[in-house]
Amino acid sequence: MKQLFLYPFFALLSFTALGQSLSLSQLLKLQSMGKQEIGAFLGEKGWVAKSDAAPAEAKLGKAVWAFNPEGEGADAWCILYYSDTNPNRILYNTQGGPAFDKIRRHVKQRHMAVLEEGEQIEGLDFVDAYTDYADDQYVARLYDYKQINYYGIKIFTKEDYQKAKKTARL
Repeated sequence: MKQLFLYPFFALLSFTALGQSLSLSQLLKLQSMGKQEIGAFLGEKGWVAKSDAAPAEAKLGKAVWAFNPEGEGADAWCILYYSDTNPNRILYNTQGGPAFDKIRRHVKQRHMAVLEEGEQIEGLDFVDAYTDYADDQYVARLYDYKQINYYGIKIFTKEDYQKAKKTARL
């Protein structure tokens, strides 16, 4: 009887953990959505809006959502870089494990070619290494952070990536 009581608890626990996991296909869809649509989608999965800085003349806006925020930290972060004149960029940071392994696998299944690899990025001391993958529409920059078992992926349209690379605003 005690086991029967625990099943709903474990099911609820697993559903909340699934909320932080975003797939590559979801990230690609989010990249093309508006800020309000993204907020509604993430809100349904249990994410919390943390901040929103409107775009300035030469700078993209930045809307931030956190999953299971606690103080200054969270289990995962989703950041939308947006403006009226540029395509959106979406950054998803999470602790490793199955969710990010699945993203890496799906990047390879899309037959995205390696564009560039590097170990350090000027001005981003928390990045240990990165790899840029591209297909005909998108570029996905996968980050390995110095914080153990913490990873990220940033999605660009291919045209926006090339423009950002020229201006050193990746």
